[in-house]
Amino acid sequence: MTAESLWALAITALLAALLAWCFTPVVRAFAEPGTVWLRTRAHLPLAALAGWGAAVVAESAAELVALAAVGVGCSLLIVIDLVSHRLPDLLVAGTLGALLVPLVVASSLGHQWSALGRSLLAGMVLLLGYFLLALITPSGLGLGDVKFAAVIGCLLGWFGWSEVAMGTLLGFTINGVIALVLVLSRGGGRSSEIPFGPSMVFGAVLAVAISV
Repeated sequence: MTAESLWALAITALLAALLAWCFTPVVRAFAEPGTVWLRTRAHLPLAALAGWGAAVVAESAAELVALAAVGVGCSLLIVIDLVSHRLPDLLVAGTLGALLVPLVVASSLGHQWSALGRSLLAGMVLLLGYFLLALITPSGLGLGDVKFAAVIGCLLGWFGWSEVAMGTLLGFTINGVIALVLVLSRGGGRSSEIPFGPSMVFGAVLAVAISV
């Protein structure tokens, strides 16, 4: 890896962290001041990592903007979900828009309309799939998770159907492992609420990392 590439990675990570810092009041609106996630500004390193990863994966400037932007949005949503077990509709919608608008530009410049169509279709498929799961097991999934599934689906769909399947499976697997650890450590029980948003994000990230 050249020095120029390292600088590009570092600059993208820094810009993503700065953007996340600008949205700190949004996180504060859903988190109590004393919570460890807010006190340590956990969304900042998460956004920096997302920016770094976006620079590694992206093949064009527009794709870089899309992936970094959705990474920043997900960093905010992860912290909010960990603190309040909520995925606010406005932030979920904003994250989806921040992903799709640059992807439209990337598709028009690189003639990747099939990838964009697959992205949109995957978003709808996961949205419907999660909605059906929420109807079957309402205690396991909330409507916030259902709506957020559209973001994850569009992100993974941009890369391919195998990534959609792998990312979805990894999300459920990670959440299941967390639940098992909590039960075995006697820190939680069957009634313990485990935020699913972070597992969805990390499952998607792992799927993309494995595929590239």
